[in-house]
Order: sequence, then structure tokens, then C-alpha cells
Amino acid sequence: MKKHQQIALLALLGWVGVSGCVTQEFVAGSDEVVQERVINKKEAALTRLKLALEYLKTGNTAQAQLNLERAEKLDDSVDGIYSSYAYYYQTVGETALADKAYLQALEDFPDNFNTRNNYGAFLCDNRRYDDAETQFVLAIKSPLNTQTANSYENAGLCALRDKKWQRAKSHLSAVLRYESIRARSILGLAKANLELGLVNDAAQQLRNYRRIYSQTSESLWLAIQIEQQRGSVDIAKQLARILIQKYPNSAATKAYLAKEF
Repeated sequence: MKKHQQIALLALLGWVGVSGCVTQEFVAGSDEVVQERVINKKEAALTRLKLALEYLKTGNTAQAQLNLERAEKLDDSVDGIYSSYAYYYQTVGETALADKAYLQALEDFPDNFNTRNNYGAFLCDNRRYDDAETQFVLAIKSPLNTQTANSYENAGLCALRDKKWQRAKSHLSAVLRYESIRARSILGLAKANLELGLVNDAAQQLRNYRRIYSQTSESLWLAIQIEQQRGSVDIAKQLARILIQKYPNSAATKAYLAKEF
């Protein structure tokens, strides 16, 4: 499962509550009180929705679909049903239906920043970068957004994929103003600065990363590129040997070997 999709599922699971039925009392006669089990359709829909997401988590898409359909029949006005349908369609590879479900979810609940974040990630995965940026910005601006750093990080990492280096720098710098130790944002900002020709700034971000986190293939690859731009060929080659030895099958090693230094 893609990382974006895993994050989307966790967000949906956190958004959906669990309920059930209620017991109602009423007077059937002059002095007779009768108790009756009455289904609260909204709460029952939420329970079905929770089950659907749990089934998606375990890969049981058939049961997930069944519970989503039951939730929709019980109360299709519940926030989370159509965004969960979108996630389900993503999981089974129905991209057009996922897009339609996201749009329906946002039409019904335009202030749901989780849905906008997830839709933005979906659009980014499908290389609709400008549309993704629009959704992330709307999520950032939402007054209900309690996870602004996540929205900025999603926007910044998507901008890196689109090679919009200045946009990525802006978003990822914002992330670090909220949470200064986010690993992906630190490395992403280093990458953006490197591509913008701000080698010293990139090196500083890499030093910030090393003070907190262990070396990775990605951080090594960034270090190699920084030393290359500085003209430190021997240091770059030493780092490259470490990269190839420690991470022979990594994307960073493949990227290094594809370059001609």
C-alpha cells in the first residue's frame, strides 16, 4: 500500500466515531412505560463506516464495500462515507470513481481538511500537481485544520515531485516553523535548496538532519550532490562508496549510478 494511502486510512479511522443503538422510553398507556430498542441510523452508519475502514486496513475489500454500501443506505449524509468510498476506489484501482467520490465528499463537507489532504495526495499520485496544490492550500487555509504542518508537508513534497523548487522551499520552510524536527521536510528543504543553487543552505539543512537522525540513503545522496556542486570530488566519491556498499538496492544508489560524475 502506498504511503499516501496508508496516511489517508489513518486519518479516516481517526475521523470516524463508533456508536450503535439507543433505548427509548415512551408512555404507551395511562401509567405504562415501555422500553423499545430503536436504531439511530446516523450512529449505525458510523459503525458500518468504521467497520469498512477496518476491513480496508486488512485488505478485505469485499467486506469493506459491503459495509460502505450499508452505511450509505442507513444515512448518506454522514461525513466520511464518500471520502471512504474514495479511499476504497483508490485501493481497488478505480481512479475515476475515486476522483468522483472525493468531489462528492467535498461538495457535501467543504471544510473537511482531512478529505482535502487526502484528495491532494491522490491528485499528486496521479501527477495532477496543480490540482493537488489547490487542495493542499485549501486544507492549510481551513480554520478547522488542526494538522497544518501535515498539509504544508504534503504540499511541499508534492511540489518536489513536480520539480517546483521554490514552491517546495516555501511549503517545507513553513512545516519547520511548526515542527522543526520533521525528517522528510528537512531533507526535502535541503533538496529544494540544492536545486535552487543554494548549496550552503542545503548543507545547513543536512547538518540539521544529522544532528537528529541517523544516516539514510537519501541523506547520503544529498551529501554527494552537495559535495559535487562544491567541487569536492574526492569527498563525493568517498560518500558514494558508502552509499553503494550500505544501500546497494536503494533508489538513491540507482540515481547515483545513473549520473555521470
